[in-house]
Amino acid sequence: MLQSSKLPKVKKPVEVKQFPYGIVSPAAIPDVADSILDEYFSITEKLGIKACLALGLCLGFVRDGAYLIGDNDLDVIAIVNQQERIALTNAMINSDYFQGLYFAGTENAHFVKRKILVDIYFRTAAGFYAELGNVNYLGKTYPVPLQFDKYLTACYSNWRIPEDQGAGDIMAKGL
Repeated sequence: MLQSSKLPKVKKPVEVKQFPYGIVSPAAIPDVADSILDEYFSITEKLGIKACLALGLCLGFVRDGAYLIGDNDLDVIAIVNQQERIALTNAMINSDYFQGLYFAGTENAHFVKRKILVDIYFRTAAGFYAELGNVNYLGKTYPVPLQFDKYLTACYSNWRIPEDQGAGDIMAKGL
């Protein structure tokens, strides 16, 4: 029988991040994520709604030219009024997206298709979203806040250094 001082040290189990709705990280299935992202921008374009990348998706495409490993969703902005928000919600549902939660306090809503979560943040054309620029990803151009450096700094502080970029208090900042 082993005495407690002779027992082998056991590493703590790695905490596995549980994603809602049975979704998969876009980095794990990038072809599907690319298709979903393109479909989102097609829908917003048909509706005449300005939209752009946000948070982790913006960070990944700007800094790494890829989806962030461990990021669980496609963060996007829809620059809308109330009527356009309703039209976009209906268009997503009519395009076979499952509508998940709507978060009144943060003005965002979840939509899921093919195991990819699209997290839409409804904003007005003010602040970082007053003017949009572009980022290239795999030969395609996607809109981002024009002042993406200031935007990503506001979201992640030292965003140029890859590390665990958890959302932390980003939601509290209303970005």
